[in-house]
Amino acid sequence: MSRSRNTSGTNPPEPSRRFQTCGRVTRIHLLPLARLGCALGAVLGALPGLVCSLTALQVAAGLRRWLENRSAIDMGFLKLNLVELLRLGPLLRALQAPALSSAVFAPALIVSASVLSGLAIAGVILLVGLVYNLLARLTGGVIVELEPLSENKRSGGSAD
Repeated sequence: MSRSRNTSGTNPPEPSRRFQTCGRVTRIHLLPLARLGCALGAVLGALPGLVCSLTALQVAAGLRRWLENRSAIDMGFLKLNLVELLRLGPLLRALQAPALSSAVFAPALIVSASVLSGLAIAGVILLVGLVYNLLARLTGGVIVELEPLSENKRSGGSAD
């Protein structure tokens, strides 16, 4: 197929620029934004939750061992039980509970950290979206250039 020469003196637009459309973002829907923030926060909170749960298990095990070893101090003429003296019996019993050292505690802490971070990030992103909507009402919003996707990109194929 032969191409005709442009004799008008103006250059035709580049193929990538030819189909661009401008649009103005005047409002962001907050519910999808909050869902995205919650999912993002849950994913981002899993690793810190894992680190915190493993650290908490190690600290609890170390504190339990320390309290068990320091419960009775014998100085010959004086015997002291630090656990009773400092009223740490309930703490020691809680640390000795099988639920704390079992495989239930770590996943529960990971899930709770993920949920809390998901809610926190969703709240922050929701607040940012709300502020954007208020400012866009005053300023007109952001203008973006849009370009339609080629058939290859729409179907998930590689870039052109």
